[in-house]
Amino acid sequence: MTTVGDAALETRENIPLQKGRKNAGLCSCSEDYLSGFKFINIAFGSLTVIITAALLVQIYYGDYQVTPHGSVATDSLECSKIGTSILKKGGNSIDATIASALCLSVVTPHLTSLDGDAQMLIYNHRTRLTPDVIDFNNGNPDAEHLLPRLVLGLAFVHQQYGSLPWKELVQPAADLARQGFLIPKMLVQAIKEAKAEDLYRRLEPGQLLQLEALGNTLQQIANIPEKDLYTFVNPNNQPVFSQALRYTFNGFDIYVPGTPSTGPALLSNIRQLESFNFTQSDTLNTEYVYRLAEVTQNLYDDLNMTTKFHEGTSTNVAVMDLDDNYVSFTTGLYTFFGAGEITTSGYTLDVRPRPTRCTRLPIIITDANAICGRRLVLGANDMALATQLIMALLVANHNVSIAVEAARFHILNNGSVGIEGSHTPLFSEDVLKYLETLTARPILEPEPYMSSNVVEKVKDDLNSHSDSRGGGIASRF
Repeated sequence: MTTVGDAALETRENIPLQKGRKNAGLCSCSEDYLSGFKFINIAFGSLTVIITAALLVQIYYGDYQVTPHGSVATDSLECSKIGTSILKKGGNSIDATIASALCLSVVTPHLTSLDGDAQMLIYNHRTRLTPDVIDFNNGNPDAEHLLPRLVLGLAFVHQQYGSLPWKELVQPAADLARQGFLIPKMLVQAIKEAKAEDLYRRLEPGQLLQLEALGNTLQQIANIPEKDLYTFVNPNNQPVFSQALRYTFNGFDIYVPGTPSTGPALLSNIRQLESFNFTQSDTLNTEYVYRLAEVTQNLYDDLNMTTKFHEGTSTNVAVMDLDDNYVSFTTGLYTFFGAGEITTSGYTLDVRPRPTRCTRLPIIITDANAICGRRLVLGANDMALATQLIMALLVANHNVSIAVEAARFHILNNGSVGIEGSHTPLFSEDVLKYLETLTARPILEPEPYMSSNVVEKVKDDLNSHSDSRGGGIASRF
């Protein structure tokens, strides 16, 4: 039997769930007419009609009493919708992440590919056990001759945590690659920035791009029987499993991967900022951004971050499902389009060997005191971005949209401060004058910028936002 929950409408972050409508009143009938069994029959008949009508109204218009089942936020509306379609089929957050990640390897080839590396945090809020960390960076250097690194990692995750058949998770990406997708502005910008025109024909935003070779490769991957798929994963190439680090800040538990990632550096930065005892009102002061940048810049220098780590590309998937499984997944390449070589199988090879590890981080945040309090799933390309997001969410107490879209500073490879000159809102002139005390006039960084996508839950209410820097839209249902 179909229930209201089964018929819940899919929504996007720009098309929120609507409140239901109520009848203004009830019809009245004469006492003589409504007597005996006739009254009972008519009453039950009327009740049936009313309930049926109410259900139809709720299904058609949406209803605030219909709890969203799950949400997926990525840098592509197509990939977000593919993720929620997997949740609709009864898949869990891990299934949705696998399908969305493979989709991103199709539509954001400047940021990730089937050969990209990745990190994943997996958490169940009902058990409240420390999240699992799955690190894909252990991929076989010759993986392109077997299965690409990202696929190996996702196959491992599917074996350990997945619920739906492997083929159902890969097929949407294979279909999208062959049928084509509208070229995002960010891809065109990245081609220009990386001078990678030789990899693709001249592209314009909004054109249809079909990747037949990649689609055929994904179809072959989808058709691998699961018992054969898992044999590709072995001790020499399987992802590294560990437990997340936790730090409690401002009443929230922050979970990040441990070494060798930048997770420990992020928690150290948050710990230093904690000593300032910033309040929500403090975040409105001009000096606040300066203090964030100063502390972060000093930590970059103290830990020699720009030498130990490399700021590559990043795209993230944030997922929550009905059973409170939360997944934060970040994936990327060493630089735009990796090694600048597209295989005959249609995907970009990443740089090998990589001198240093990339900075990107998956993050999960939960209320340390209230089980139904605020919970957040997000990803960041580096420690400076992660710091600004955490402070905006947990100290300024911004909603996810304001926190994600706020102006940002970056710590560049030479240690100076950069800002995003083409994203609004911009820092005020007063803030820029403060930042000039840390560096020469802050350097204006060109587009495209790395994004951060977020899914949030408070009680049973789901919110999600895909960063406009990445061009995506989150999907809920």
